[in-house]
Amino acid sequence: MSEFSESYHLKTLDQTKAVTLLRDSEMSGYVFGEQNGWVSFVIDYRGRNANDVLSESNPSLFIHYVYLEDHMWSLKIYEKDELVFDYKADWAGESLVIEKDLFNLPYLENLILAQGNPIGDLEQIFDFKDSKLSYENPPAYLIAQRIGLTHYEWVSSDHLSGYNSQQLEEMDVLYVE
Repeated sequence: MSEFSESYHLKTLDQTKAVTLLRDSEMSGYVFGEQNGWVSFVIDYRGRNANDVLSESNPSLFIHYVYLEDHMWSLKIYEKDELVFDYKADWAGESLVIEKDLFNLPYLENLILAQGNPIGDLEQIFDFKDSKLSYENPPAYLIAQRIGLTHYEWVSSDHLSGYNSQQLEEMDVLYVE
């Protein structure tokens, strides 16, 4: 089975800020506890563009991370309601297609440096030209790790909906209705 992950990551030390963001956006979802200055969450939402809805109530910075193992990965970063980074790589067709619609590398470098991680080969990772890349260590993972994200592998609303309330509590995950 191929991995399908879609998650959001709010830059905050306070889990309740992500809960409030979901409620203010009138969305339900799952909110993880804070790690590395990020609160990760996933949404149960099938309506209009979720990023637009979330960014209207966004108190700070959030990342939208999508990784479809057999198809593509994307990374969007919002500062309040403004999109400041927008990248997508798609390999579902006959060739790799990379879209750097808003490739604000200095912005991303600052996020990575704040985590104490290296920035030297970032562009090569985004261009799939780094020697560290492998099936087990795809570009999406390398970037997520450098940013300091911890809840990005096999994370989606569909995946989390398979856990009961006790299991979610043990994982330090809140369900927001």
